[in-house]
Amino acid sequence: MKTYFNLQWKIICRSMKDFGLPWLLIFPAIALVYIAFFYLLRQYPYWAAYLIFLLNFQALFSLAEYQRNDFLKMTFNNLDYYLIRILENLILSFGTVILLIIFGKLNLALVLLAIAVLFVFVSTNSLWSGTFPTPFRKYPFEFIIGFRRTWLLLIILYVLAYIGLAYGNQNLALFCMFCICICGTLYYQVIEPGIILWNQNRKPVAFLLHKFTRGIIQLSLLLLPIAIPLCVIFPEDITKVLIVWGLGLFLIPFAICLKYAVFPRKVSISESIVLGLCLAFYPLVLVIIPYYYYKAIQNLKSAA
Repeated sequence: MKTYFNLQWKIICRSMKDFGLPWLLIFPAIALVYIAFFYLLRQYPYWAAYLIFLLNFQALFSLAEYQRNDFLKMTFNNLDYYLIRILENLILSFGTVILLIIFGKLNLALVLLAIAVLFVFVSTNSLWSGTFPTPFRKYPFEFIIGFRRTWLLLIILYVLAYIGLAYGNQNLALFCMFCICICGTLYYQVIEPGIILWNQNRKPVAFLLHKFTRGIIQLSLLLLPIAIPLCVIFPEDITKVLIVWGLGLFLIPFAICLKYAVFPRKVSISESIVLGLCLAFYPLVLVIIPYYYYKAIQNLKSAA
């Protein structure tokens, strides 16, 4: 078991190096994340609590992936396996639980702890066996992979949105739409093998336009189940719905341009900071998209 956690530490250190940061910044980076969560909870105690809860839930869901857990079961005996899984889940949830308790969100903290314990004994294979269809075509692939990794999170967001609509809380539904936009943006972290890119027969401009179009359509398919009933029940909030949809309208092209501007490597810390700034000061997206679009065109030309 000690060897396993040593290996995980080395993997984290290597990931930090690939991300462009020295391993010594791991703990300061974690501290900054929780400081940001603390700030969000102070500014927006209601929405930030649900956002942080959902982020932690998705992380726990990822650790419960059935292939990963099947490998651990074959590698360790039952006692070590359950100890590893409970320690992983508790370490991952500890900071969030403390923050939720500090801000008086005891119910959410208890639910998160219950989920952390539940996912020790339940893998995602138990929740859904085999490959299930998605509402997307076979290309681009990012939404297919992302949808299958986050389907349970999306279901929770839809349920929360419909609860908000049922109780006249349209802001909760808008918040769920915003979370889906962020999910769609993060789907583009998946990097395809270079041979797939080389085999496509589109010029760089046409290739990016195709990715933009499909990405916006696919994100819209995820937003429509909330947007349509929201507009019907609260027609006075159509403008707000369009604003949230517009967020995705620009974030998807930005994420695509950013991905192919640095292809074949993953997005580094500097590009992640730019993405964070765009989320904090949204008009920056309109300024930065042309820059990364040009870099993506040049990078795709050299990769072809």
